[in-house]
Amino acid sequence: MAESGDTTVVGADSHFKGELSFERVAKINGKFDGKITGKGELQVSQNAQCKADVEAAGVQVDGLVEGNLNAKDTVKLNGSGVVRGDITAAKMVMTEGASFHGMCAVGPDTGRPASAAPAPSGGPPAGQPSQPPKK
Repeated sequence: MAESGDTTVVGADSHFKGELSFERVAKINGKFDGKITGKGELQVSQNAQCKADVEAAGVQVDGLVEGNLNAKDTVKLNGSGVVRGDITAAKMVMTEGASFHGMCAVGPDTGRPASAAPAPSGGPPAGQPSQPPKK
């Protein structure tokens, strides 16, 4: 839990449009439209509406997020949480009652570039037929 003063808050009666960046914790209680980038955790409260692509260390969703989520660590979709967009994260927790509409890539290697993926073992390159042995 963040200490007092370490949390950026968009209040329940607020509607924010633009780009938000934060260092530790950001909490959306109202409406947000734009882009969110942070080094800490983003928390989207139960009645909040967030239309944004998000990149953060962690994301916790109790409200509505329309946009792609990219978390270096964990995405948590709690019972009242709704995500309409793609999720990329090292870990994901989805509680009964949560709703997710999109594609998902979860695992410790999801943040690595494609060039860091292991090379295929043996056989022809993908999409090419195998050649019969020469006589």
